[in-house]
Amino acid sequence: MSIYHVNLWGSDPSEENDDCHTGDDFATLAEAEECFREPWKTFQRSYYSSCTHTIELDGPDIHLERLNPGFRPEKDLDADWRREQAMQCGMAFGCEGFNDTMGY
Repeated sequence: MSIYHVNLWGSDPSEENDDCHTGDDFATLAEAEECFREPWKTFQRSYYSSCTHTIELDGPDIHLERLNPGFRPEKDLDADWRREQAMQCGMAFGCEGFNDTMGY
């Protein structure tokens, strides 16, 4: 039975925003600590720079968190999404729809 968990978070887990991207379970504390120290041996390296803000180790007798030193936030996804919405509105309602959505 696995009782220790190592999780990769996109932000601070205490923010309660439910952005745990992935995790793995371990039967022993030693295995979980090894993964906590070297998570890229267990998890895909693609999580390293743009996705993982915080690495968490959690179990019945331990709770540790550390920042990922290689974290580089992705570009502003909200701005990209707003531009996509504006393009859709522009196709439906013309330039006025695009400009209204962009706030011009």
